[in-house]
Amino acid sequence: MIRFLQSMLLSKLSFQKLNWDRDLLNLKSLINWTLFLFTLALFILAIQDIGFPGTEKSMQFQMHNLYFRISYLVIGILYLIRSIFFKGSTGNKKVFITQFVIGVFLILFFFPIFVVSYGETFEYYLYQTSALQMLAFVLFFLELSRMEINMLIKVLNPAQLFMVSFAFIIFVGAMFLLMPMSTTSPISFTDALFTSTSAVCVTGLAVVDTATRYTFLGKFVILALIQIGGIGVMTITSFFGIFFKEKSSLREQNMLRDYLSEDSYDSIIKSLMKVVLITLLIEAIGAAFIYLSLEKNALGSESDNLKFAIFHSVSAFCNAGFSTLTDNLYDVRIRANYSVHIWIANLIILGGIGFPVLLNIYQYCRSQVKWLVEYFRTRKSYVHRVNMITLNSKIVMFATFLLLVFGTLAFFFFEKDYTQQGMDLKARLAMSYFQSVTPRTAGFNSFAMSALSMPSVLVMIFLMWIGASPVSTGGGIKTSTFAIAILNAFRIMKGKNHIEVHRYEIHEYSVNKAFAIITISIFTIVLGSFGVFIFDGKLGMLKIIFECFSAFGTVGLSLDLTPKLSDPSKYILISLMYIGRMGSITLLLSMAKAYGSASLYRYPKENLIIT
Repeated sequence: MIRFLQSMLLSKLSFQKLNWDRDLLNLKSLINWTLFLFTLALFILAIQDIGFPGTEKSMQFQMHNLYFRISYLVIGILYLIRSIFFKGSTGNKKVFITQFVIGVFLILFFFPIFVVSYGETFEYYLYQTSALQMLAFVLFFLELSRMEINMLIKVLNPAQLFMVSFAFIIFVGAMFLLMPMSTTSPISFTDALFTSTSAVCVTGLAVVDTATRYTFLGKFVILALIQIGGIGVMTITSFFGIFFKEKSSLREQNMLRDYLSEDSYDSIIKSLMKVVLITLLIEAIGAAFIYLSLEKNALGSESDNLKFAIFHSVSAFCNAGFSTLTDNLYDVRIRANYSVHIWIANLIILGGIGFPVLLNIYQYCRSQVKWLVEYFRTRKSYVHRVNMITLNSKIVMFATFLLLVFGTLAFFFFEKDYTQQGMDLKARLAMSYFQSVTPRTAGFNSFAMSALSMPSVLVMIFLMWIGASPVSTGGGIKTSTFAIAILNAFRIMKGKNHIEVHRYEIHEYSVNKAFAIITISIFTIVLGSFGVFIFDGKLGMLKIIFECFSAFGTVGLSLDLTPKLSDPSKYILISLMYIGRMGSITLLLSMAKAYGSASLYRYPKENLIIT
């Protein structure tokens, strides 16, 4: 009887525990959705404040700022509740700490006069700047990163989700650029969409002058789109989700693993953190060197110099090619400042070499530093670890080096009597080096494009087609694809059945992918060229072909053609930029009905006559 009562009591307690857990889960879901809708409303309100001027702006700002402050107090309290009572079964410490700190900050933000000694000064800058509105953007982005994407993953495969996320950011960016406060004079939806696509796809082609047509807000939007497009939409949201989400579903983990080509979820987290941190570190160092290379007040003031350095560091590392100067780097104030050109070229190379290579170099350097520390402490002899630099890194770095040497020598020889006429040896070498770097998806120009010789134009088309390296901020068919094509030609010459390099055999799947990428790229560019020729054939076929290669390679160089194109031709270039940034293989996988499935049967093999 006692055992029966004990079992009844235990079953009742377990039932009550299940009900309690279910109630907590429902309450947590309610808080999550409340916070998401709250931040979404503040996000829309912030857009109205920043982008759309009103007749009674000061009164509108006062009312809205009161709404913001009260909303931040409520959100801060909800953050504290969520961080303390809903830590999750794993008790993720960094999620708890992040949300707790943000919650406390938002509550104190409501009473800044009690936190900051100079309360009135703080309040003045709070109202005069857009700090309240920018905080709304950050909070909405954090809540968006928390949202689970299980429903989307059920409908879309990783390739489709990748393409949809970029398309969504492009459309949102176009809406931001259409705001009255983003431009000095109104632009059409086509021009806004073109600029947003060019920024997100880190291309740099522009239909309107970025320097004069866009305000500080518009340039900030373009810079943000470049940064998002360079690192990747899913990379950024996943990075913030790590610090702001208690756990991820198995579907989300598998999707991220496929997207980042990692073996485990732990390695995904580490790779995401390293990619974002390395990107920000390189951009910060690059901005510092560019700023120090500028002459005092070279662009008007020290503030203008700093803005130039930050914008061009991000634009260069992300291989975007956008500039805040009307004549790009050909501007008379920095035309002969080759130090600036060299630092921008180096940032382009680092951004275009690919995140896997950067991470591999980071791991190698870290290992060497660790050994040096051990050596000075214990005099431990050096032990060489094999394959620390992967075959992919070796091929990418070697191909990048060869292309840089080829481009530098080609431009040094072909441009002697054209863009480099009358220059000394040092200036010619600096310009040739810069010219060899920028066609490979960057798009900056330190010379008049119309003055290029015909051989140089053809060399640029070739470099634009190859582009940067895999999983980088650039486009094109990629250096590894081109390297595999060359190695495959040598394999046929040697009469071997497989590609062998550095005592490794290249997998047949990689060779097939390279062949597919090359075929699709040529077909896409030719089709786009014919399309533009139908609408704007009077502008010249060579210029059209150059423009289409530039768009597909996400380069941004132009023979002064983009602003002259009709709207249908602009939409063709938009498609080329989008396809070029997504990649041919991603495009093919997005069309697959059964992603990752393999046939369980094979047909008999047959050889075709190929001569």
